[in-house]
Amino acid sequence: MVSRQGPPTSAPPAYSYVTRIYRRSLRPVVLATAVLGALWCLMLASAGVGELIDDKNDNFPKLTPLAIVQTVLYLVALLFQVFGIVAAAMQRVKYIRLYTYLCALTVLLATGVGLMRVVTHFTFKNDLIAECEVIVQGNSSDTLFGFWGPNSSSNLTATEASSYCNNLWNSNSWSEILITLMVIFLGLLFTSVAFAYYRQSIDPTSPVNSSRTPSNQVRLNEFPSYNAPYDAPAYAPPPGPPPFDTDGKPPQYQYGDYTSFGHDKDKDGKEDPFGDHGVAPPMPTHWAEERDVTSRV
Repeated sequence: MVSRQGPPTSAPPAYSYVTRIYRRSLRPVVLATAVLGALWCLMLASAGVGELIDDKNDNFPKLTPLAIVQTVLYLVALLFQVFGIVAAAMQRVKYIRLYTYLCALTVLLATGVGLMRVVTHFTFKNDLIAECEVIVQGNSSDTLFGFWGPNSSSNLTATEASSYCNNLWNSNSWSEILITLMVIFLGLLFTSVAFAYYRQSIDPTSPVNSSRTPSNQVRLNEFPSYNAPYDAPAYAPPPGPPPFDTDGKPPQYQYGDYTSFGHDKDKDGKEDPFGDHGVAPPMPTHWAEERDVTSRV
């Protein structure tokens, strides 16, 4: 009984555009996207830890739970991307299949965090601006909101700090929305690549499995397992249907003519000494009585 999952037989799904654009193995692409996703999640998780510290130090209890949720979600997404790196490196079909769903879940988590940041940015406007004023008046090197790195300022009065933080909040309003849209777009692209790679891994004729054939492994002096075609016969059957008037036995050995076409093999051969020469006399139709011709009657 064959328990291995068969190759895809249905119509190509929506993410098949990836294989039409890039017809080689998607394993390096999946590795690259998983590494980029892991670095992205690690950077944002670190930023979330910094925001959590600032919220606790500056006594903003409303922003503290949001920073905790953001950090935890990015850490979970980081674990998913690390698993994707391991799955692509090991090339195990079951791991690759699991990573495709984890990659889609990562996109949902990142999208949820992005939407949460957008809602927080507009809902807690006064708290964000107040924390920004506290930070910049204290000669700190960064602010709570903002994505493209820390925004530093020093020696600001209360009026200057208020103007500076309001301008910073207005500029970050567009950046938060654009970043969320960019995360959704890149997440869908990375997920499509992951699903396309999984489809390649279960297709014996795909570029993923072409380098794992026995002939190629002999040339490379490597002998890993080879994904043979699903339920393939041991040898190709003869073309056409079988004859209907046979009993299923193999054909018997018969005399075959090994000479050229039109050549009579007995024409130039020697005479058979045991053969009949000439016309045989007819058999008698009755028996004649035998008598002795020397006797005198």
